[in-house]
Formats: sequence, structure tokens, C-alpha cells
Amino acid sequence: MRIILLGCGSVGSAVALKLAALRGDLEVILADYDLTAAEGLAARIGGARACHVDVGNPESLNQLFSQGDVVLNTVGPFYRTALAVIDAAIKAEIHYVDINDDHDVAAALVEDPAYDRRAKEADIILLIGCGATPGFTNMLAKLGADRMDSARSIRLCWTVPFLVDRFSPAVMDHLFHMLTGEVTQFIDGKHQKVPAYEGVREVKFRPPFGTYPAYFSGHGEPVTLGHFIPGLEEATIRSFFYPESADDLMRFLVRSGLGDRELVPELGISPIQFFTRYASSAAGRRALVSDLQGEVLGYASQVEVCGIRNGSEIRLVFEDHQMLDGSDRSSRGAPDPTAVCARLALERILDGEVTRRGFLAPEACIDPAPYIQAVLDETGKTIYEQEEVIVKRTFAPNRQ
Repeated sequence: MRIILLGCGSVGSAVALKLAALRGDLEVILADYDLTAAEGLAARIGGARACHVDVGNPESLNQLFSQGDVVLNTVGPFYRTALAVIDAAIKAEIHYVDINDDHDVAAALVEDPAYDRRAKEADIILLIGCGATPGFTNMLAKLGADRMDSARSIRLCWTVPFLVDRFSPAVMDHLFHMLTGEVTQFIDGKHQKVPAYEGVREVKFRPPFGTYPAYFSGHGEPVTLGHFIPGLEEATIRSFFYPESADDLMRFLVRSGLGDRELVPELGISPIQFFTRYASSAAGRRALVSDLQGEVLGYASQVEVCGIRNGSEIRLVFEDHQMLDGSDRSSRGAPDPTAVCARLALERILDGEVTRRGFLAPEACIDPAPYIQAVLDETGKTIYEQEEVIVKRTFAPNRQ
């Protein structure tokens, strides 16, 4: 089996190193625009091949993909690159996996049935959104839905501290993209575009986190969950940056147009290009730093599934906490969950466990329970689970 790892950044590198250690029978091809980065990673692995690739050049992709059987795409931001890479994978008739987290890429694949048809005609798997979120979150949602006789709604939410010094330019670009303009949600049984930073909902997390006013944001989960889980009336996702002053700041930056991507002739760059450069500078980090005194330092995500079981309304909540080290603001020695999730999804294909062809998301083709357990075993995550029966009573007026 010849596997192409597209992108040698943190996720691609972590997948490559672990995969090579676990599966010596694979032929590993490492591809990046920065050939030096690919060669350095290949030297660490030993036996892997390094290639230069330009994902903006179809011929470069065609040449690379002709050498492989399956590709893992980790090159973001995905709203700029994913569809071209997917087209090239279909043309080359190789299986495709990615960690896409942009709502509009998922929406394009759902709305245009030609992608599914072409992938089936090529007899390939086209599997998107296999990171931590989306990906692991989808698996929790699927596990919850499977525990219902019929699932009615899936509501996701995540909260993170506003750590400008931790957000790379690519991450900042993604954050602006998911909070600017209209984003796709699944509401009233259909995909709809709604304004980002609207639809506020108070979401209560377990301690040490709190209760936060979370807003619609653009991510892939609502798009694919609404498409692949039958009978849903709602699949939505919201987010919140804490402290609340940081969320207010981010909303102000978005509404000031700093997430726009159109070139400003007077500047020679777009607002998002300007802001991502400024935010990554020493001056920007000083100006945008959030006061996190007294705040918990970590990430939290929540997946709420509501539905019917044995005639009763059930509310099931999964919650995932990941604490950070205050000294370097990194996860406390844990492997990168996105890399772990992506590799485990990829291995399901290598082992022949994914038999469906065409356009897929994890909830459409991976058994959630063993996958979730495998992620927990490798990352040390703890998932909190709460289930309640919703009892509705009608009391008649007291008649004397």
C-alpha cells in the first residue's frame, strides 16, 4: 500500500512518524511545498520518500497522486485548497482522507451530488473531517444517535481561551473564516445559512469550566451530521472565546471587516492578510493579549444529542476537556488529538474496515464505540457522559 501524506506540518508529521513506526509494510510518500521540511521528516522516519508539491497546481497534484493508493490531506486552510485536492484524488482514483474543518467545503460536497457520483465511479473512498473537531466530535454524536430509537437534535459547542500567542496565522485565518458572513447549519430538517455570531445559546459546561453565551460558527459537523444521520431536525454548532471580553473583541474584529479576503488596492493586501500578520507579531500579541487571571486554562467541547428511546425523551451529553500547561500553553504531554484521530481513521481504510465508496464523513462509515475507545487510549482523554430522561407533566388546576 502506497500512502501519501500531504503536508508535513505538525499534524502530518505526527501521523507520518506514528504510522511508519506501526506499519512497516507501507510505502510512505511525504509531500509538501517546502521540500526541505519533507526531506527532514523523511530522514527522521527512514525509508520514506520526500516530494515537492504545489496544491495550487493541478499538474503537480496529478503527478504526485499517480504514485499513491491513498492520500491524507492536512494542508489548510481547507476552504482555499480542499476541493482542488479532492478533484485530483478522484481523477487519480486514489482514496482520500482529510481533516477539513471548514463548513463551506463540507457544504459543497453535500450540495453537489457529482462528487459522490464521481468518487463511486472511481471506486474510491472520499472521507472528510477526520480530525478532533470535526471528526471525534462526529463520532460522539453518532454514538449518541445510535443509543436513541430516533435522534431529533445534535447540538455541539466548544470553548477555548483567546490565546493570540498560540494561534498561528493559519489558525487565525480559519477562526475568522468560521465567524465571518453566513455559515451552514442544519435547522428544521434542512441545511440553512445563518449569520455567524448570531443564535446565542447559554451552554453549561462541567467544572472547572462555566456557562457561556455561545454563537453560531462555521464548522463541518452540522453539515455532515445533517446529511448522514437520518431523521434529524437539527444539527448545529456554536463557539465561545473566553474570557467574555475576548469574545467581544473577536466579534468586533469580525464586524470591522478584518476577516475580509478581498484585496484592498490602497494596501496591496486583504484585511485578513494584514490582520494575521499583525496578530503574529510581537506588537500584535501585546495588544491582543487576554487577561486570563482566574480563568481555567484549557479547551472544552460538548456534544448534546436529544431523541426518543422507548417512548421517552432522552438528553445525552458528552463533554471533552483538555487542559493546558500554563508555562508553555501546550497540552500536558498528550499526543495531538487531531493527528491521533486522523491516523485512526486512515488505518480503518488501510485495514479494509471502510467498505463504502463515495463521499463520506466518519459518522457514515466508522463504528463509533471502538474508534472512540482507541482515541481515549492513545490521548488519555476523559469523556464525561450525562444522560437524563425529560419528563413532561401537566398538572390540572386544583379544584375545591
